[in-house]
Order: sequence, then structure tokens, then C-alpha cells
Amino acid sequence: MCIGKGPYFYGAPALDVKGAMIRATLLAATLAMAILMVAGCGQEGAGQGSGHESTAEPKPTPLAKHGQPEKPQTGKGEVAKKPSQEQKQHKHKQNPKSKPEPEPAPSNIPGLTPQDVYLNLENRGFECSEPELMGPEDEVRWTCQKQEAKGEYLVEISSKDANSVRLLKAKVVSNDPARADALAGDFLGYVARVPYEGAQPEKAKGWVENNVGSKASAEFGGVSYTLGAKAGSRFLEIEKLEG
Repeated sequence: MCIGKGPYFYGAPALDVKGAMIRATLLAATLAMAILMVAGCGQEGAGQGSGHESTAEPKPTPLAKHGQPEKPQTGKGEVAKKPSQEQKQHKHKQNPKSKPEPEPAPSNIPGLTPQDVYLNLENRGFECSEPELMGPEDEVRWTCQKQEAKGEYLVEISSKDANSVRLLKAKVVSNDPARADALAGDFLGYVARVPYEGAQPEKAKGWVENNVGSKASAEFGGVSYTLGAKAGSRFLEIEKLEG
């Protein structure tokens, strides 16, 4: 016996309709889940693609070269400190450069001429040469000499011209070294008396006789006298020094 008409009443047809509706609902849910999964995979892939690290090696910067330490940088407010003027002066005082004092330059002996010397020597038996040009500056020189049994006498007159005397040098070489002082004292004392302006002939002669044989120097009337000795020889130099 049937309870009601149509497919929607309780019975076999009604069960078929209900099963079809459940299957449709499950299919729709499955499709929705599939769509959501596909969308989620796409977003994840995009995220992974953008998150990949670059495999290219970073280029070194100019301040960080491979194997070299970085130089310390100086701030804008810092400047290199230069030595102060006081430090420079202190350094200069520690290393002073001392310049040697210039030696006095020779000049002519005032009032003395070559003729005053060689004419007197010729009167004492000396032989005097003609004036000769000597050295790169063409200095004029007269040479007077005399040979005796006791020894040899030599006088040189040096000048810049024929009318003046810059240097007068007398030398005695004794054949007997033990009598060198006695032989030289007499002759060099005579040469020391040469006439020039302001000369002190007797004082100069006495000084030479007292100091012959030793190394000594003195000044008479602004003219320098220098004595020297070597072995059996004795010499006297007379010259005018400036300053």
C-alpha cells in the first residue's frame, strides 16, 4: 500500500533524490577545495620565486679589497697636525749648522815695493831673478837666493803688480842643523826690518831673534809676522791681512 503520490513521498524514489543531492554537494565542495589549493600553490610559487637568493658573487668595494685591511677613516673635524713654529725652532736649535769663519784675505803691505827688498838683497850678494808670472791668477814673483858654506838663503817676493808686495817669504837652510837657529836668527832678523808704513823694525827684529826655531806669530804696525821651522830649515813670512 502506497503512503502518498509522487517521488517526494517516503519511499524508494525519495531516497534516490536525497542521494543525488548529497553527491552534488560533495562534488561542489571538492571543486571548491581544488580551486583553493590551486590558488594557494600559485601564490606559494610566486613567493618562492621572489625569495630566491642571487648566486652572483658580490663585487668588492674600493675600501674593502680582498686581503687588505681597511684604512681608518678620519672624521671631517680632524686634520693632520703640522709641527708648530716652536717645535721647528727647537729642532733647529738641536741641529745648528755652524758656518766656518772666513779667513782674512791678504792685501798689499802698505808702502813696501819689490825694489825695496831685492835691491837691498843684491847689495848683500844675492842673485835676484826677473819677475815671473806664477799661478792661474798671474801673480808676479821675484826670487832672490844666495849660497854659502854655512847654508842657503832664499827670499821670495810675491805681488799682484810690479809696484807692491803682498807676501814676503824668507827661508834659511843650514848645513849644520845644530846651528840652524843661530844662522837663521841673524838673517831673518835682517829681513824683519823691511821698511813699510807703520813698521817697527827693531821690535820686529828682536821678536824674530827670540822666537826663531819655533812656530809663532805676531803683528807689527798692522802687518803679520809668522815664524816656522822644519828639520834644518827656518822661515819667516810677512804679509798684510785684512780684518
